[in-house]
Amino acid sequence: MERKVKILVTVLYIAACVAVIIIAAFGAVTRFAHADGDKSDGHIEYDGAIEHIFTHELIYDTEKAFAPNNKLRNCFDKDHLTAKEFKALLGELYKNDYVLVSIDGVLSGKKPIMPRGKKPLVMSFDDMTYDTTDRGCIDKIKLVDGVVYDFTESAEPQLTRERENITILESFIQTHPDFSPFGARATLCVNGYNGIFGYRITPDCNVSEEYAESETRECKKLVSALKDLGYTFASHTYYHKYFHSMSAREIEKDCNAWDKYIKPIVGETRILCYPAGQHNADSARNDIFKAHGFNVFFCVGSSAMTETEKNSVDATYIYRKPFDGTALRLYGKLYAHLADTAAIYDKSRFRPFSYKGGYY
Repeated sequence: MERKVKILVTVLYIAACVAVIIIAAFGAVTRFAHADGDKSDGHIEYDGAIEHIFTHELIYDTEKAFAPNNKLRNCFDKDHLTAKEFKALLGELYKNDYVLVSIDGVLSGKKPIMPRGKKPLVMSFDDMTYDTTDRGCIDKIKLVDGVVYDFTESAEPQLTRERENITILESFIQTHPDFSPFGARATLCVNGYNGIFGYRITPDCNVSEEYAESETRECKKLVSALKDLGYTFASHTYYHKYFHSMSAREIEKDCNAWDKYIKPIVGETRILCYPAGQHNADSARNDIFKAHGFNVFFCVGSSAMTETEKNSVDATYIYRKPFDGTALRLYGKLYAHLADTAAIYDKSRFRPFSYKGGYY
């Protein structure tokens, strides 16, 4: 009897070990398109360019956002998509055979293993602060019974999965799981000066200590759930100030604030996303970011990298294409392989698609 028990225990132990190995192996292949894996079942090694696009927070209520008395009207039109446009954008990307891959997979340096006929796409979302209450954007991202929702106090219903980039993306993947065949999601590039995801968790938010502690507990639960879904995190700097206007002392202050208040919430990240893409890789001030552990830098645009960026041995520079009102109007030809910008343009914007004003 004792010998049978020992044999049974041994068999169960071996089975458990095999299960762990299988889970680990498939988890790596599923999470990252760039993992080594079997190229059967229609999967092939992809050898082309990897697109990277980004958006800011979305506008769900265009009447409020584009109202003549809204001081942020021009900013919203210039830098943001509407929820309607983002949904249409996902449809265009899907139609054009793009699938999500993770930034971690891209940074691994390996060629992605893709479903035959599909093209890899990295996506990121910037700011994610939600400090424009009742002006057409949501108030918060919430975790309710393990599900991620967008929340707007003044709207009815208050909870949806239709008003913000994270929740719309989750709804789209639920309907089209093959848009994320490896479990990848977007990289969330967050600030800190007014909290993240609508949670007022930092001293700059000017809330009570008790309230900040309560917000922090809820925010940590949300961040954990987002990571489980496949989202990754990047610093968009703490204060969201532009590089050219910041002294070395101000950059150091910014990095210290991020380390103290936001890193404990979102965890370690080596990715820094420059506000407005503004940067100078040749500047000694950029080395301050590197000293704080950042060695991957998100830039903006489609222009070629500088010689310093190309030849950098201690940093990687990644240029991303913005999707916003300005890009939809001006970059139709440049973005044609990704989406038909005229088709997804929201006619409830106060500017017509024919408007050719630029970013600045």
